[in-house]
Amino acid sequence: MISFISKILVALNSNSRPGELASGIAFGFCLALIPKGNLLWIIIFSIAFLLKHNLAAMLLSLLLFPPLASLMDPLLHNTGQLILTMPAFQSFFTTLYNLPVLPWLKFNNTIVMGAFLWNLILWLPLFFLFRQLVVVYRKKVAPRLAESKLVKSLKKVPWVSKILSAYNKLSFLR
Repeated sequence: MISFISKILVALNSNSRPGELASGIAFGFCLALIPKGNLLWIIIFSIAFLLKHNLAAMLLSLLLFPPLASLMDPLLHNTGQLILTMPAFQSFFTTLYNLPVLPWLKFNNTIVMGAFLWNLILWLPLFFLFRQLVVVYRKKVAPRLAESKLVKSLKKVPWVSKILSAYNKLSFLR
């Protein structure tokens, strides 16, 4: 866990591209929206590991965003129900459901369908938002944070010093 936190700190403060961090965070958010335990989640999770972005940021955001996703459940349900009950799509969804393997995607679940649609809508704006936040953090927040009294006093705490030593080891690998 300590090396995981250190990897996030190294990524935030390193010369890695902000887009890689933003992509990881956006994928983590999208995965947090989709209920786990279906083939759609597994496919998106697998695709995320094949793309070039910060995996530590993705995994951390996958752990942090589920409370927000549960707050969005009514919106996801309503969106999914709207799409799944549209008469124009009835025959299309019936055909998909009768194909082998596709029912395991659980696209007929209103929350899964709503989450998938919102992911398609939100991924790009989230990417640009998180990219800008990383840039702002690096320019304005990180220098002030490094010089704050709180950080200086936290460096004296034993487990924080372990994280910092792991951070220093990882930062040499950049």
